[in-house]
Amino acid sequence: MSHELRTPLNSIIGFSEVLFDQTFGPLNEKQKKYVNNVLTSGKHLLLLINQILDMAKVESGKMTLVLSNLSIKSLLNEISRLVENMVSKKKIHMSLEIAEDLPNIDADELKVKEIIYNLISNAVKFSPEGGKIGMRAMKAESMIEIKVWDTGIGLAPENMEKIFEGFFRVDTPYSRVTEGTGLGLPLSKKLVELHGGNLSVESEGLNKGTTVLFTLPIVSGRRV
Repeated sequence: MSHELRTPLNSIIGFSEVLFDQTFGPLNEKQKKYVNNVLTSGKHLLLLINQILDMAKVESGKMTLVLSNLSIKSLLNEISRLVENMVSKKKIHMSLEIAEDLPNIDADELKVKEIIYNLISNAVKFSPEGGKIGMRAMKAESMIEIKVWDTGIGLAPENMEKIFEGFFRVDTPYSRVTEGTGLGLPLSKKLVELHGGNLSVESEGLNKGTTVLFTLPIVSGRRV
């Protein structure tokens, strides 16, 4: 199924990029707009397929971690640079606080990147123009603790548990104009737990922002 879905979709994305870059000739504005719509939709669909497959792997116990000695400092700085364009478009102020004594950890680099990117992109997505978001990382005994916060739409009490259900999206003006699968947060929680950590969400209510706090062990009990 993975191969059958991804192969034609990668062709759609690849040829759309070639057209959008005008490699074989110029496009007028309307043509560029339509090609960009195809490209954006293709990438969104690929993200959805990848997240569904990852969820299926985790839930069936077939997801494996490739552990390495990972520098969280470098990774957080890398991801902050990766979302700079998203942040600047909405004129959002982003703060990054990384403790000086933050150690390297045993973790799967790609999975940890996915966790943090999911959380920080959600913070951007559900924050108003001119809002604030931030990441803070510190050592907490045998774990590292990472907090991603925003001053965005927040969560109603009745939605606190629903947000960990696959495909659930809070019905807000933001959700109607932003793309999303509703899988980013539940998948992040499962990936954190697969590492031996915990993930929780706090919000004082609607329009009062959201804080996601997760921990990862410094030394993995899964290393052989």
